[in-house]
Amino acid sequence: MDPKETLETLNEIMDEMDKASRIMPIIVEGLKDRMALRSLGINGHIIVLNDGDTILGTCEKLAREWSAVIIFTDWDQKGGELAHALMDAMRSMEISYDSEYRANISALVKKDVKDVEGLPSLMRRMRMLSGGGRAVF
Repeated sequence: MDPKETLETLNEIMDEMDKASRIMPIIVEGLKDRMALRSLGINGHIIVLNDGDTILGTCEKLAREWSAVIIFTDWDQKGGELAHALMDAMRSMEISYDSEYRANISALVKKDVKDVEGLPSLMRRMRMLSGGGRAVF
């Protein structure tokens, strides 16, 4: 896939994720990940996982307020381990989760970036290579 097609696909996924984040929160690893998603136009609910609580504690808090979440951890080894731990905890608390956004974006960009915070700069580079695309601040 050329940079223009990849950028178009990434923009479509980001638009879908923005809409979904209005009805269920996106779980990210850290503050930089939340800032990156905000810079990409994700305006809904974003919850930072590394807030000092355990995964189980975070999931218990989530279960009180939400019936479904989006798991969007990095696609490196640590992010994969966190995603699986979150999935296990969510299942045990009967919280639905969506990990497809993570899987789809990872498949598109894992050769170029390994984490959520790297997405804005990657998309800027792709936009420059393709000569267009959505603005990223």
